[in-house]
Amino acid sequence: MKTNFRKTLSALLLAVFLTVIFVGGCSWSQKKEPEATPQALYENAMNLFQKKKYDKAADAFKKFKEEFPLSEYTPLVELRIADAHFFQKKYAEAIVLYEEFRKLHPMHPEISYAVYQVGMCHCNQMLSLDRDQTETEKAIEQFRYLTENYPKSPQVADGKTRLQACQKQLADHEFYIGDFYFRTKKYKAALGRFEGILQKYPESGLEEKINSHIAACHSEIAKEAQKRKEKEGQEEMKKKEQEDKKKAKQISSDKSG
Repeated sequence: MKTNFRKTLSALLLAVFLTVIFVGGCSWSQKKEPEATPQALYENAMNLFQKKKYDKAADAFKKFKEEFPLSEYTPLVELRIADAHFFQKKYAEAIVLYEEFRKLHPMHPEISYAVYQVGMCHCNQMLSLDRDQTETEKAIEQFRYLTENYPKSPQVADGKTRLQACQKQLADHEFYIGDFYFRTKKYKAALGRFEGILQKYPESGLEEKINSHIAACHSEIAKEAQKRKEKEGQEEMKKKEQEDKKKAKQISSDKSG
């Protein structure tokens, strides 16, 4: 009988022990992981960004913004989302995001960077000389704004270089059009283009070539004027001859009458 009692007691103790382990294990497995801090989430997203995993980085930054909209990191997160689009060559989307950043954080230290990046978005979409230069003009607008309003910005040096390159692009575009007019003998239109380049882009590096073309335009325009004058003289002479013949005929008719 003592043996049965001991077996029963052992079975009960084992059951209690297993229950404790099971319940404890369940509690441990159901325990929530500690929530990530804003800094940890930001660093994780930046790690993806630095590895050029821009899609995943953008998603991570967006998640951060959703969970911590009022964090001190949020403005930088918004800027990095724009950067992620920029580096994926999604320039239209990036421009919208950079401009939104400028509106939301007008006094942020990274405003000059956002301006520079908008300029780069336009710069990277510039077309060849024979095509529309709207993107070039927009890039000039941003780089000029950067250099005039943020002279101490880290981006100013490169901004000035980009500005000069874009202005050179426009000057070359204007010369391309002027040269086309010149080759098709539309000398007045060509002259207007060449003189405009000297006025708008005095440091284009095209001065010698332009001055040569301007001199040629003036020469050809003078030749055309001389030809018109000679033609008008010939027509006037022909008209006078016809009038003289008409008068002579009338006189002869009057005499015979």
